[in-house]
Amino acid sequence: MAEAVRLRAPRVNKDPRISVNKLGEYLVKKANRQKMILRDQKFPQDFVTIYYKDAQEAISQFLAGNMEDITILERKKQSLEQSPVSTVQSMRKVTGNIEAIDTFMNMVDDIDFKGGKPRLGEASAKMLIRGVEVSMRPEIILTGTGTKHKKLIGGVKLHFNKTHPLDEEACGYVSTAMQMYCDTTLQHEGVSYSGYCIVIDIASGTVRPGVTASAQRKKDIEQIANLWPSIR
Repeated sequence: MAEAVRLRAPRVNKDPRISVNKLGEYLVKKANRQKMILRDQKFPQDFVTIYYKDAQEAISQFLAGNMEDITILERKKQSLEQSPVSTVQSMRKVTGNIEAIDTFMNMVDDIDFKGGKPRLGEASAKMLIRGVEVSMRPEIILTGTGTKHKKLIGGVKLHFNKTHPLDEEACGYVSTAMQMYCDTTLQHEGVSYSGYCIVIDIASGTVRPGVTASAQRKKDIEQIANLWPSIR
């Protein structure tokens, strides 16, 4: 999930919910950090604006165009460089978005859609896992055809948060959750394909390939609902 500028008092989410990127981070962290993640999800601050919104939108459009028009990124950078800044906070935000685009541009050669056809994903995409509402928000949906003309589908996830980059194990959980989402919500378009469920972690400058979903990963993903009532 992209970092955000937070203001105002926290509200309370009575029902368990979490973003897919935070889910991936949660599942590989120690108990203290896990509790902090769940508390932030249960008592979220009101968001004024998504911190990496400009970079996220430009990168998504570039990927949706099958990575053929690099000027999408260059134009966004130029626009950000020329945008007026009146506060230290706004200057940091502009600088952060420019740096994110620069980092991504150095990663492009590492991204392999494996022949999949890209399109923009749904920003409001959600999935219910054992009573936990997971915000999926795949930036890109990939579709293609496998052996014996089998229709395949997958989702590409971007991650920006520099404070908490996703390691290989965390990205494996995100990839698994994306496959679960495709199999439950987009099954009419095809069968989930791990090769299409990649994670692009701009925070660490790493492209993580999709993993083969395992039964254990799926069980781990389902554990949050049991802990939610104990979060204070």
